[in-house]
Amino acid sequence: MIKMLNASSSKIDEPEVAAAELLEQIKAHGGLLKNSVGIVACYYEFTETNIIDLLCKNLQCDIIGTTVMGSATNAAYGIEQISLCVLTSDDISFSTSFSEVITKDNTEQAVKQAYAQARAKLDGDPSLIFALAPISREVMGDAVLEYLDAACACAPIFGTLSNETSPTYENACVFRNGDKHQNKVAMILMRGEINPRFYSTAISDKNIQKQAAVVTDSNGYFLKTINNVPLKEYLISIGVQTYGLASVTTLPFLVDYGDGAKPVALSMYSITSEGGYLGGKVPVGAKILFAEADYDSVLETAETTLKKVLEDVKKNGANGIFAIPCFTRLLLLSPNLENEMIKTKELIGDAAPFMLCYSGGEICPVYGKDGKTVNRFHNLTYTVMVF
Repeated sequence: MIKMLNASSSKIDEPEVAAAELLEQIKAHGGLLKNSVGIVACYYEFTETNIIDLLCKNLQCDIIGTTVMGSATNAAYGIEQISLCVLTSDDISFSTSFSEVITKDNTEQAVKQAYAQARAKLDGDPSLIFALAPISREVMGDAVLEYLDAACACAPIFGTLSNETSPTYENACVFRNGDKHQNKVAMILMRGEINPRFYSTAISDKNIQKQAAVVTDSNGYFLKTINNVPLKEYLISIGVQTYGLASVTTLPFLVDYGDGAKPVALSMYSITSEGGYLGGKVPVGAKILFAEADYDSVLETAETTLKKVLEDVKKNGANGIFAIPCFTRLLLLSPNLENEMIKTKELIGDAAPFMLCYSGGEICPVYGKDGKTVNRFHNLTYTVMVF
């Protein structure tokens, strides 16, 4: 059995008070069991204080975390908030690691080495991995997932890329205990009977192009032609204005990799006369559907996903729920930035302990035709793990 204990605070300028609030809330949920690990999602200013050191000292367990644009628990939600989740169990083992600084040249080595360090502390392969990766112009989040997936023999991987409120993400970081960095990967390997289930929804059906197209030329993340038509010309042909457009992050593509698994949403990070860079690889032959995200779609897909989650909880029970939606969804709700957090809190209620944090890129398995999980990277998606 695994228990999820959560807490939150908004006392940025009083780290000792904030730490005390968090610890008191954790204590109120019950004591810690034999093995424990912490996960933190917080506004970046919290990482400039000693609050993580205080939490580690008092909880006496490893903590990994990341800066985010907003977070929520059963008790509270907000942009300038710190949310803490403690996973604790008598029969599930937890092991954490923090990679060396990753660059485009060493990503594979750094990720696999960090996995090996955490794996060495377990008595077998992990049942589940929770991963936090940096948001970076140099290293794609999809690449981190690819190498971690290869290292772990396809154990389900759930997590997020770091993010924060500045346009350049200059304050975004990932941390493990007292060590933080803009370009490191933190992970928790969990071994035992956890039974995680995964849900993801990106775009309302009504906002998705009806006729699928085919990727006819690409190079990794760089999409060149669709249906043998240059990308910009194709976008214009379906009514997308590309003049002066540097990116179309709110106009995602749904990509079907042709392996029987559910298509995933990928945003276009940049667009040029030659093509555009997407958040994940787009191989030649993949089917692609153009979509559009807006205010109504954000709240509709959150509700659709959570209703499925709550049906699962009612049928199978749950020890906890992690919700990780893309931060672009939050921006689309402007000026009502907290509405998706409010809807999540209202719908989950007291059905199970939950923590939500916004994402710079979502890491969440999808299911193939055989019912097995396939680890995938997403954009603009509301992802959930229930366990």
